[in-house]
Amino acid sequence: MSCSAVLFGRVDKKYCDYNCRNAYHNDKNRKSSGIMRAVNRKLHRNYSILEELMVHGVDRIDLKILRSMGFDEYYSTANFRDRVDGEVRFIYDLAYQQIGPNVVIMEKELESYRNTG
Repeated sequence: MSCSAVLFGRVDKKYCDYNCRNAYHNDKNRKSSGIMRAVNRKLHRNYSILEELMVHGVDRIDLKILRSMGFDEYYSTANFRDRVDGEVRFIYDLAYQQIGPNVVIMEKELESYRNTG
């Protein structure tokens, strides 16, 4: 229970109203929700950076420049490894690949990657 109100109604009632119930669950899930929000913010930032570069026709960029723009290469939504391309990382529908120590190639997700999982 989130408040000290007297409960009326069913004998197994735990909350006085939906606001009290929501407040209880929000407090209970605050820590895990905060972690998810932080990860989602990083994924969104990475996605926005790659999308903006693609809109401007950039298909290769130095990883140091990406990092300076706020890109965090440790956050992606999926990884795919094949014999030809090596490791391809995804942030939702955008794919990128690190070639050498510094260069990343970005492209829209290829349907072939989606169908091989």
